[in-house]
Amino acid sequence: MKKLVFSSLLVALAMPAFAGTLPEYAAPELLVRVHFMDTYNLPPLTYLSNTSPAINNHGDVAIKLMAVDGMPNQAIWFKPHNTPGEVIYIAPDDHYVTDPTVNDRGQVTFSPFNDFESLGILAYDSHTKNTEMKVSGPENKIAYAGYAQTLNDGTVIFRNFAKDFDRSFVEYKDSYVTIAREGERRFETPAAYLFRPAVNDKKQWAFKVRLGERGEISDAQSDQILLLQRKNNGEYQKTLIAQDRKGDPNSNYIGFGNTLALSQNGMVVFVGHLPDKRKSLVLYKDGELQSLVTEGLDDISELELFTPRLNSSGMVAFRAKNSKGLRGLYVANEFAVKRLLGEGDSIMTDKGFGYILLQKDFPGFAGDIDFNEKGELAFACVLASPDNKIIGDAIYKLSPK
Repeated sequence: MKKLVFSSLLVALAMPAFAGTLPEYAAPELLVRVHFMDTYNLPPLTYLSNTSPAINNHGDVAIKLMAVDGMPNQAIWFKPHNTPGEVIYIAPDDHYVTDPTVNDRGQVTFSPFNDFESLGILAYDSHTKNTEMKVSGPENKIAYAGYAQTLNDGTVIFRNFAKDFDRSFVEYKDSYVTIAREGERRFETPAAYLFRPAVNDKKQWAFKVRLGERGEISDAQSDQILLLQRKNNGEYQKTLIAQDRKGDPNSNYIGFGNTLALSQNGMVVFVGHLPDKRKSLVLYKDGELQSLVTEGLDDISELELFTPRLNSSGMVAFRAKNSKGLRGLYVANEFAVKRLLGEGDSIMTDKGFGYILLQKDFPGFAGDIDFNEKGELAFACVLASPDNKIIGDAIYKLSPK
């Protein structure tokens, strides 16, 4: 495994001996399974498709349903860690709903929308069972509210795609605050395109930005990975984590993946594209960059184009393919890489033992994974019977022993 791209070896040697250990995991816990009329913990004729589950630090899980109980409406399902799950929201006819997020207060945040505008950002409170409109879409001229979440202090953050076609990063609590906007120069950074952000409860923002003026979004433009730190006066201070070779000839990277993750203590993990065409999973910590995983090493042939996840211990969860081309779920830190579960592996279902689907040209995993401070991981997969017949789409939780 490639280690320490820029960091001093002395830093690694000073780490305690237990820092390199990765936890052992218990058997995956099945949360839901759907297959036409045959379902587990969901109504019949409910469907999942490329669902990206969300998990908080208590182990509560929220997911989007593509259709529910024979109706074509999209919906949100939520399961507190110690109680059965339930459908908490059904979108109006001819509307869609974004993948949800869930904070440690048990607030599930999502946004219903149609082809023309967002209805706004809603938050379901699992304690009161009430759903509140946090940000109105029509009042704020929002066409689409992406990656919405409610922080633990009640602040709503999202990437706004406005009706003027510009994207912006927004915080909303007592007022509507724009952090960055395409076509503007903020933090001495001309932003032509703002990619998916990651935000923590300290209101740090990490994201990839394409440099340039409005409309200059071709691959000829340089990209940066930035971290914004909120200061006491409410202003933001910028840290340049990495830039590609189009803007910095001395960079180790010719480009970056579109998504990244940010921990509660300010670490960032992103995918760097190397000059030899391989991809590397890179950790930013204490001002240094470290390569945790690189294609061609540790029996990993490909880092899949899904969002990696990161917790405050520096452990990263991600999707990748092994040297046989089989997709799997992995965890890694500065010292080790571990494959947790992959295509063709056996797994307990509500019908007895089955398998993660192993079928050429049809993936056994779907959507993004999510990961919390305890090292618990939520994921979506396709299940197969022992005779290799599909028995449904499923959501599981994977927890350390």
